[in-house]
Amino acid sequence: MSAAERWEQQLSEWALPAHVLEQAAASPWEHDTRRFEVDDTLDRDVLSATVARSVLPRTGGSVLDIGCGGGRAAMSLVPPAERVIGVDQSSAMLAAFTTAASAAGARSMTIEGSWPEVAIDTPVADVVTCHHVAYNVPEIEPFIGALTGRARLAVVLVLPTVHPQSAWSPAWKHFWDLDRPTGPTSDDFAAVLAEMGIDAERWEMPRPPLAAAATDPAEQVRAGLRRLCLGPDRADELARYLDEFEPQWSDVHTVFRWPGDAPT
Repeated sequence: MSAAERWEQQLSEWALPAHVLEQAAASPWEHDTRRFEVDDTLDRDVLSATVARSVLPRTGGSVLDIGCGGGRAAMSLVPPAERVIGVDQSSAMLAAFTTAASAAGARSMTIEGSWPEVAIDTPVADVVTCHHVAYNVPEIEPFIGALTGRARLAVVLVLPTVHPQSAWSPAWKHFWDLDRPTGPTSDDFAAVLAEMGIDAERWEMPRPPLAAAATDPAEQVRAGLRRLCLGPDRADELARYLDEFEPQWSDVHTVFRWPGDAPT
């Protein structure tokens, strides 16, 4: 089995049983835009931003942010970046991205759709960033290839060391008696890059700051209900659980950087 096939197989194991999804009041895969908005918690000096900034031109640089959310990855690079391009499937996320770019004084463009399907409509940028998206992508090789093809200088990709939903695995066991997978990991992603012949640099960094909304206790309960496919009538029960067993998020994130290969 190839590294890419192993990546896809491990991701498929995260699918939820039908009897669980049938009881969900909302899609467990959706996110509240506020959790990804740019606010005062944004740290422009985290390692991922430093790595990306090291290859950006001093003036006039451009950043393409895939799965941009509210723009936290891209706006951490303004300046020196002066133009930011956001790609996301959510129109609400793209609206937040545009607002953040305006506040940062950067020119912006947004493209609504799924990567790499919209790659053909997406301009080349100096640096392509992609934070916390890879674990959502089963067919990882064309995704990576399209990132590389739109980067003039480099691609900077960030993902947690382990699957982000691993933090909820004990809760799935508690509420549903459901055992969750353990892979893939950032090592599996590195294996895919190596298999593709991509010579990527790799660093580890602490978990970056979250938007203020993401750390609000009430929002944590709301997000947990959605994530765990629990109805609103279980809010008090989940709040008690979270008080005693707070999800243990991956403290270490992996930063990859590899050369771009812009189309001619």
